[in-house]
Amino acid sequence: MKKCLVKKSLIGFVVGAFIGHLITLLVNHLSLGELLICMPKLTESCGQTGAVVVQTVFAGIFGMISFGGMCLFDIEEWSLLRASTVHCMLILLSFLISGLLLHWFSFGLIPILIVSGFIIFAYALIWLIMYAVWKTEIRQMNLLAQEYKKSAETDSK
Repeated sequence: MKKCLVKKSLIGFVVGAFIGHLITLLVNHLSLGELLICMPKLTESCGQTGAVVVQTVFAGIFGMISFGGMCLFDIEEWSLLRASTVHCMLILLSFLISGLLLHWFSFGLIPILIVSGFIIFAYALIWLIMYAVWKTEIRQMNLLAQEYKKSAETDSK
């Protein structure tokens, strides 16, 4: 479990930092029409280099929490609903904190509700897609197991 957590967290840091910079580039391009690596407010408060470092660290931590949180699904005592709910809440809270600190959206009820709704919708959509894929794979594995069992019974006669 610890090995899984460390591995996924390290991968998550790299992926999170990369995606964080992509999010910032996209937001700046769509809202300001410029390709800026950091939000202007963050750059004003930390300077260009400091802003890049702060953004890399916070986006990386978000990635660590998101990827590392996938280990929750390995806890055998937890139901799928419990693991999914806790993982979604971890992602939501870490994104809200990171997003507010990095000035990806403003600190107000409406922007926070919009971002929260988007995160929950995206999580639910990805979860449903993955659930359908897993269900199909399990069905195929069960069919193969039944065919193998019939084949083994036929061969033994």
